[in-house]
Amino acid sequence: MEIREGKLVIRVRLGGRRISVVEDALIDTGSTFTVLPPEIVDYLELQRFRNLARVKLTTASGFIEVPLRLLNYIEIGAIKLGNVPVVVHRIPDPAPIKILIGMNLLEKAKLEVDGKAGKFEIGDP
Repeated sequence: MEIREGKLVIRVRLGGRRISVVEDALIDTGSTFTVLPPEIVDYLELQRFRNLARVKLTTASGFIEVPLRLLNYIEIGAIKLGNVPVVVHRIPDPAPIKILIGMNLLEKAKLEVDGKAGKFEIGDP
């Protein structure tokens, strides 16, 4: 996997109730949660996460309260994780990538970054 314009970008498969999609995602070690835009959450028909309807987050723009949903599964590289809590939030333009892979997923993986070579790997620890 290559570092693009100083960013760790990876293709992921996001699984919903009946359908899945493949999208580019940005690995964001500063994000507590994995973030999906509303249109993908609606398309995948994601359900609420337990009884928690919303969570409070700190962003570069300040504090926000966003919905919390449950992603049926996500495939990142060779890793497949099920029942993943995600937050619903639209990343403001001009950001070209609207999906963030946060620490709630990264803490379950092994992430190795080789900045000199411009490459990174993500795998099962």
